[in-house]
Amino acid sequence: MTKKSNPWTATIRISNEHSESLLASLACEEVASERVGEQNLEILIEGKSASDLRAKYNSTMRSLRAANEILETIGD
Repeated sequence: MTKKSNPWTATIRISNEHSESLLASLACEEVASERVGEQNLEILIEGKSASDLRAKYNSTMRSLRAANEILETIGD
């Protein structure tokens, strides 16, 4: 079992027709991200602790959600 104070990682995989725009929305986030194929993203989040990972995950998901909502409204 990993202790709360040990480094933590999470991987998010997304399939979306606007993957290039979603990738661009992560430019200011502290994550490693890349397009995998035409419509897929892979995002790696690393945290110094469980709470650090949670904060980075929440921030990343807010960025992705905001970008997706805008893209649905105005198109890509």
